[in-house]
Amino acid sequence: MFALLGALGAVAGCGSEPLDGNDGTGGIPGASGGTSGAAGAPPDFTDTPCYGQAATTLVYSGSTHEVAEVAATCIGEGERTRVYVADTVLAARDRDALEAEVNGFLARFELASGNDDSAYPELGVLPANEAVFGALASSSLADGKLSVFVVDTSGAGEGYLCSWCDTAELHLDAELAPLDGDLSLSIAAHESFHAIHRALDPNETVWVDEVLAEAAMTVNGFYTDRVWVYDFAENPNTSWGPASSDIASFHYGAGLVYGSYLWEVGGAELLRAATQERANGWEGLDAALASIGDDRSAFALFLEAALAFYFDDPERGYGFATLDFDRVPAAKRLAAGESATGTVRAYGLVYVELDARVERVRVEAHLDGPEVVARLATNTDPIEVREVELDTETPLDPTSALLVLTARESAGYTVTAD
Repeated sequence: MFALLGALGAVAGCGSEPLDGNDGTGGIPGASGGTSGAAGAPPDFTDTPCYGQAATTLVYSGSTHEVAEVAATCIGEGERTRVYVADTVLAARDRDALEAEVNGFLARFELASGNDDSAYPELGVLPANEAVFGALASSSLADGKLSVFVVDTSGAGEGYLCSWCDTAELHLDAELAPLDGDLSLSIAAHESFHAIHRALDPNETVWVDEVLAEAAMTVNGFYTDRVWVYDFAENPNTSWGPASSDIASFHYGAGLVYGSYLWEVGGAELLRAATQERANGWEGLDAALASIGDDRSAFALFLEAALAFYFDDPERGYGFATLDFDRVPAAKRLAAGESATGTVRAYGLVYVELDARVERVRVEAHLDGPEVVARLATNTDPIEVREVELDTETPLDPTSALLVLTARESAGYTVTAD
C-alpha cells in the first residue's frame, strides 16, 4: 500500500463513467457466476482470451528508486479484471500453482470474497468496494478492465496503485503468497479503493485517501494491518498524517483506526459521501458528514475514535464492532499530587490514566503555544465524556478516569492531578 503519489505524479485517466453491472460471468469462457469461486473450486479464469498475451508496465523499484519497464504475461481474466505476472516472476514460480492462485484471486476479487467478516460476504472485493464507495470509472481503465500486475517491487511495498501508468493499474508484490490469500486480497481492497477514489476526486489529500483505503480493508473484513495497529498502540503520540502531505509520514495503524471508526459511525452512506466530496482534508470530511445529516465534525469523530481505541467496549459506548483491537494504547499514569509535562505531536494522542483518588485535574498549554484539545472519560458504564477547559481545575467523580490530549499542531502541555 505504498502509493508514491507525491514523487511520481497523480493517477492518469480520470473519468466518471461507471462500469456496467455484472452477473458474475460477463461471457468470459470458463468463468462461472455466483459464489462458487470462493465456496469451492474457483472457476478457471486461465481459459480466457487474455491468457498468454504479452504486456508491459512501469514498475517502481524500492532498491533503485527508479521506474523501469517490465514485461509480463496475462495469466487470467475475469469480467472486471486481468491479472498479469511479470515474466521474471513466472520463470521463478511453479506455473500450475501460480495459475491456481490467479484463479483463486480473481474469484475472491470479482465474485465472492469468501470472508465471513466482510460487510458483503456474497460479493467479491471489487464489487463490495463499489457498493460502499462508488463505481470504478471504466474510462480510467484499459479496455474497461482493471489490470493487476504481479511484480517484484524490490522493497517498494506490498502493493500500490500505479499513478504514473497511462491507465489505472494495481501492482501487487510477488512476495504476497499465496496470491489468493487474505493478505493479497486485503492489499487489493486497499489499492482498488484508490483506483475508485482518484477517478472521482483526484486532488484529495494523501491522508484522507489513505484513511478511506484502510476503511476499505475493514469493509471487506480484513485485519491484516495488525502490526501497524500494534505500533500505533505503542506510540499513539505520532503525527500520523493530517499535518503532512508526504505519504512516507502516514501511519497505517492510525489510519485503520480512524477509517474503521468512520465506517462504523456512518456506514456506506458516509464513506461514499467522503469519497465523492470534492472538498479536501478535514473540510471534505466535515462536508460529507453534513451531507448525511451528522452535525459532528470529523475532528470530533477523531477524538471519539481515540477513546474507542482505548476502551474498545462498544457496549459501554466507545469501541469497535468490526475489529478487535487487542492492544491498549500506551498511557501515562498520574496519582494525586503528580504532574506530567510533554509535547503532543500534531494529531498525536497522549493518554493519561488518572488514579481513582484524583479529585481534580488541570490541563495547561505552554505559553503562546498551539491549542491543546483535551477530553475526559470516566471508566464507568456507560462511559461519560466531557470536554476539558484549559487552565481550569476540572473536578472528577470518585472513579478512575482517562484523559486524552491532542492538538492540530505540535504543542507543549502540562497535566496536574490533585
